[in-house]
Amino acid sequence: MGRLPFVPKAWKALSALAAVVCLIPFLVRNDYFFVLFNIMALNAVVVLGLNVLIGCAGQISLGHAAFFGLGAYSSAVVTTQLGWPLWAGLALALAVTAAFGLCLAVPTLRLEGHYLVMATLGFNIIVSICLNQMEPLTGGPSGLAAIPALHLGPVALDSDRRFFAFAWASFLILFAWMLNLEDSRIGRALKALHDKELTARTLGVPTHRYKVQVFTLSAVLAGFAGFSYAHYMTFISPSTFDIFYSVQVITMVVVGGPGSLWGGLAGTVFLTSLRELLHAMEDFQVLAYGLLLTLSLVYFPQGLLPAVVNLFKKFRASGSGSRKEAAMGKALPARSILRHRRDDEAPPDGSSAPVLRVENLSVRFGGLQALSQVSFVVEPEEIVAVIGPNGAGKTTVLNAVSGLVRPTEGTVAVRGVPVTGRSAHEAAAAGVGRTFQTVQIFGHLTPLENIMVGYHLSARSGFCLAMIHPPGERREEETLRRRALALLKGTVLDSKAHEPTATLSLYEQKLLEILRALALEPAVLLLDEPVGGCTPNESRALMDWIAAHRRAGMGMVLVEHDMNVVMAYADRVVVLHHGRVIAQGPPAVIRKDPRVIEAYLGTKRRAGMDRGSPDGA
Repeated sequence: MGRLPFVPKAWKALSALAAVVCLIPFLVRNDYFFVLFNIMALNAVVVLGLNVLIGCAGQISLGHAAFFGLGAYSSAVVTTQLGWPLWAGLALALAVTAAFGLCLAVPTLRLEGHYLVMATLGFNIIVSICLNQMEPLTGGPSGLAAIPALHLGPVALDSDRRFFAFAWASFLILFAWMLNLEDSRIGRALKALHDKELTARTLGVPTHRYKVQVFTLSAVLAGFAGFSYAHYMTFISPSTFDIFYSVQVITMVVVGGPGSLWGGLAGTVFLTSLRELLHAMEDFQVLAYGLLLTLSLVYFPQGLLPAVVNLFKKFRASGSGSRKEAAMGKALPARSILRHRRDDEAPPDGSSAPVLRVENLSVRFGGLQALSQVSFVVEPEEIVAVIGPNGAGKTTVLNAVSGLVRPTEGTVAVRGVPVTGRSAHEAAAAGVGRTFQTVQIFGHLTPLENIMVGYHLSARSGFCLAMIHPPGERREEETLRRRALALLKGTVLDSKAHEPTATLSLYEQKLLEILRALALEPAVLLLDEPVGGCTPNESRALMDWIAAHRRAGMGMVLVEHDMNVVMAYADRVVVLHHGRVIAQGPPAVIRKDPRVIEAYLGTKRRAGMDRGSPDGA
């Protein structure tokens, strides 16, 4: 079933939920409870969009009450005052919320943290003021009455029981769409940018565009809920859509579990029911929600439902015991020799075009000149090491090449194509892969899913296809999964493909980061201290694996403080000092260059260099 179009992988749980919904009309006789269930369904639709925005994309909004209100008023005004049909009111509600969501998202989603929260809060306040002040159009504080009830063809949804079927059927369809989105290429990219946005950009994820799209999607869902609410209640007023409603739905997401769609539903059911219990304490509802939100963040930061699930998993694990694996797991194809090529192998001859050409690269941060006129090339299948003392500008070179830093002068070309000044995701698309000094693994994803994010540019399905998941999109997903498993095969991570990344050792995380970068199939791979923190045996095994698995035609730039690694594996060495290139050449020449010894290691270590065992700095 999970492989059929539209049907999510969690179809069994979704079917069980649908069965429970279908049983409610036969089990519940009191019509008051249907009012509660209907409001619960509409809240669940708003929370659904907000959960994707917060839990997957990591963007917090206190403005969704405004989108809820815009959807309600857009349809209510034109259907009551202009006599538009309901389908036209729905179309207008979705269009208005999409337009406002897009216009708000484009500038504000470049903000982070509390700045974004304040921007969306301000939007909510502005909309609330406008709804109160535009009395001829909205009815002002007195509200808008005599809104036509919903109807589906000849069937009028003018009773609580009839609206129940519409509300929950709509929610289940939208819920299935969001489950599909979560379990797709787009869903993984959203989780990646939530976890580590900068890293996601270097893997080809257009993070700002995706944030704008998911924000707009969440606004449209809130608008649909607002449309449904207006034509269900047949009366609306601005007080319904104030900041308190935004706090309510945020609390539902946080209590249920940010990033867990099922948790969001659980939080909605719990807090919608709780609100009815607190109805007699109307003056203290805000205090109660604030207290509940605080307690959830302190004691259950992952949400109540994920906390219960994790507790159950720990209980099962404690009963079954655990297996112990060797620290290195499956052996990497480490070899007994240190050099990455045999003595009878010729180094790259440079006859083909360079995979990377850096010319006169300069980077300035305010008054600090980080790089000055740096130039070097990387030939196909060549490893070029960039060394230098701390602060020499090594990582800045990698950042400028990979699009994380905009050069002030100079050019960068990959396979002859200029990438100077391009964004990180554009540089990745041009063929630049990289790793980082500090391991940047997506903690919310498994090793397999991390690798599949690396294959993001190998697929093309967007938001719409991800939600409805037609056969073509499903085949694309299966292809990415097979390729990711093939990349993991034969490594220590093969047996840990579906385990949490938190259980991986530093060595395994380093390997995973390199595998993920290789999934890009880059023209040039930038390695920033790939063996930092590893033991000598792990360093040798990892570097042997890297050298043995270079793709045909791929070059590498290696930044590494371990001089044994540099001298053993690099074909050429570029030496930086104070942001300038002071020497370039083969390792055997560089190790004896007096300028390098003095600038990088110091004159007192020259004897050690001559013996071929320099210290890392």
